[in-house]
Amino acid sequence: MDAVPLLATLATATVAVFGSLQSQQQYRDAQASERFQSAVELLAGDDLTTRVGGIALLGQVAQTSSERRENAVRLLATYLRVHSPVTEEGRTKPVVTAPPTEEVRAVLSALQYRGNVNNVDLGRISARNLMESSTDLTGLVFARSDLSGSLLEGANLTGVPFRQATLRGVDFRGANLTRATFQEADLTGAQFQGADLSGADLTQVKGLTSAMLAGATTDADTRLPDGITVPPAEPASTVKPPVR
Repeated sequence: MDAVPLLATLATATVAVFGSLQSQQQYRDAQASERFQSAVELLAGDDLTTRVGGIALLGQVAQTSSERRENAVRLLATYLRVHSPVTEEGRTKPVVTAPPTEEVRAVLSALQYRGNVNNVDLGRISARNLMESSTDLTGLVFARSDLSGSLLEGANLTGVPFRQATLRGVDFRGANLTRATFQEADLTGAQFQGADLSGADLTQVKGLTSAMLAGATTDADTRLPDGITVPPAEPASTVKPPVR
């Protein structure tokens, strides 16, 4: 005989919980929207510190808001293409051991929160000397970019396009380069020892030698330039450091 009041109480509690969850979601959405707008304003700032703050804020939006993640990620990529474009003159400069710009580092750090957003266009950017060893860089596009001198040892670069990129002295040792595409890229002085090149396309590349591929994994779908073979791995003591 107490069933009706009990059911009424349960129904009221359910409505209250649902309303509370809905309010929390609305609050999070509003907060994410405000952060996104603030980040856009900061990116237009006159000084570097302000712009880097905007980049970091976009990273927070990508991390916390699945609804705004893709917009945040695409905006980060666009920002880098505008503020760090590659030039033909820049491609020919010697590779020196200098860190990438603060903006480049900030954008790459923020993009770790890209989730399942793919085809993130970082093409035609200048981003030399990246320090991204053992990092997951899948879903990024580096076609025609200049990443010379970068440390990508052990990174996950599955399916990443590097077509016509300048990759002089890049350390790809132990990286997962399955199905990566390198057509017409400049690989002078790069290192691929121990990398997984299954299904990778290295046709028409510049500067590649067989020694650079020592110990790399290939399969029937790997495409190499004519005359290039994959020798067995060299003893660790004889492996030369990447050319910078």
